Amino acid sequence: MLAVADYGTTSVFITWEGVISVFATLNLAGGVYNVAMTKYADDIDAYTSSMFILETLISIVVYSLVIMFNALFPEVLKLSQVFLLYMWIQTLTNAFVTFWLMRMRYQFKYKPVIGFTISNSLLSPCIAIAAIRVFPQNMAMAKVFGAGIFGIVFGLIICVSVLRRGKLFVSGKYWRYAIKFNVPLLPHYLSGILLNGADKLMIDGIINRVAAGIYAISNSIASVLSLITGGINSILIPVTLKAIKSRTYAGLKKTITSYLLIIATFCVLVMMFGREAVLVLASKKYLDAIPFVPPLILSGYLSFLSGIVGNIQFYYEKTWQMSFSTICSAALNIIMNYFGIKHFGAIAAAYTTLLSSLLNLGLYYFFANQNEKHLREILDIPKIIVIFCGLIVYAAIAIIFEHVFILRLVVAVVPAAFFIAKRKVILAMSTIKTAEEDYSDA
Repeated sequence: MLAVADYGTTSVFITWEGVISVFATLNLAGGVYNVAMTKYADDIDAYTSSMFILETLISIVVYSLVIMFNALFPEVLKLSQVFLLYMWIQTLTNAFVTFWLMRMRYQFKYKPVIGFTISNSLLSPCIAIAAIRVFPQNMAMAKVFGAGIFGIVFGLIICVSVLRRGKLFVSGKYWRYAIKFNVPLLPHYLSGILLNGADKLMIDGIINRVAAGIYAISNSIASVLSLITGGINSILIPVTLKAIKSRTYAGLKKTITSYLLIIATFCVLVMMFGREAVLVLASKKYLDAIPFVPPLILSGYLSFLSGIVGNIQFYYEKTWQMSFSTICSAALNIIMNYFGIKHFGAIAAAYTTLLSSLLNLGLYYFFANQNEKHLREILDIPKIIVIFCGLIVYAAIAIIFEHVFILRLVVAVVPAAFFIAKRKVILAMSTIKTAEEDYSDA
């Protein structure tokens, strides 16, 4: 329904929100909250309430500065003040929802999570479509506002509930702990956003917003993978932390390997049917986005692996190492983008993202291997290498035979058939028991 330029505007909005939200929320609902739920398990309501208040104060300060900056230099963000005011509300309420989702997943309470996810998945696009119909003269703003309103309302409900249970609790102890833990991670989170979002901003600046819109639709297809890997990693976070604590590695290794196989199968299906995905999610005017899909899917798989290794780093609270790794990867990505986009066009951004993700994983593994001496008992390195090499082959097939649907269909049947045939074994491996607890619900 949107013109390519309008879709590019919505993509730029989302990217800037990702960058600004790092400072406006300090990502307090991220890794630090998982550790806090273990460390302050007996007082988690008060801790969460305290974080909500801290998050609100920080977001007010940061967005006030951003809005003043935009008034002075509107050519930098290229967004209106109305967009930024809405962005502040959405950033804050999304943080509230993230706290709630993290807590539900940590406690293995997945019915509420699934309920919210399905409701949001259905209502957000429906409201956005209705808004576009009502305000056709400003489709980009209608899409952004309509898509976010359900999450905002739900976030406000979560906020009221948490503050009521936590009794508007403010704790200098909890504030100091969260800030001390997360401030060193800010470069990590910001670099992660830049690693994933700098592509669109640089394409927008070097080429045009239409090209950014084309790239954005391929990113949207690849983001389906991140939704699944994000959910799985949320399962693995508490499992990993508790397994390392109890030194029960065997079950964890099998669990991680099984999830890698599941995600790899999904990656193959998305790559093989990238063309059809573009036609379903967009239209023929976005067909130029098809070649972007395979390298972005490979990058998403590497990011999933990095998240698994990052969980180990969180356990040892080596936040500066994670920041260093992500900063190096983001810097490489920006440098390669600058030269690559100029000489090879927007497609270069997809491959620079892949190379940067590979570097990020390598640095993560290097540091994790220093902290966790039993890392090879957690990760099955030979199988991981074989799986990724197989994905590279499938990516090449998807690119070369983009227009040969029958061949892609036949090739896609192989991993799908393997998964179906071995589903009981793979799913059995995806459960884990440790010496402390039974985590079979995972």
